[in-house]
Amino acid sequence: MIPVNRAHLNLSAAVAFCLFICLAFNALPACGEEEPGEVVIPTVFRDAYKITINGKPDANGTFSMVFTPHGGDGTEFTVNVTKGMKAKKIAEDVAKELTLAAGENYKVKLNGNKVVVKKANKKVSPLAIEMSNQKLTGVSIMIGKN
Repeated sequence: MIPVNRAHLNLSAAVAFCLFICLAFNALPACGEEEPGEVVIPTVFRDAYKITINGKPDANGTFSMVFTPHGGDGTEFTVNVTKGMKAKKIAEDVAKELTLAAGENYKVKLNGNKVVVKKANKKVSPLAIEMSNQKLTGVSIMIGKN
């Protein structure tokens, strides 16, 4: 048998420990290497929503919104906007489209550059309004609770 001194034993133990640590780290998934998942924003249903339009468009464009009654299918509508169009006129177009999308169970009211949509009565289910597409600059569209 070959004599082994204490220094060789300590060195062998250190190498074995380092090898074990390296294998353990390789077995774990590396941070940031996984593909990020799709972020899902929850739909919020309320009894009423207010849409506020501000600004004037810098160029012609469009934006789309989705009206969804709770438990029902969403209806998407698109509003065409021309350069320099006033916020009040954009709000009028939103109110017209939203009236068609919402139907008779919901009331749509126009007040200057604001549009309010709410349940026509207590028996009607809550609703959601979401922005689905915007190809428009110079205009802010805020959707909030009434």
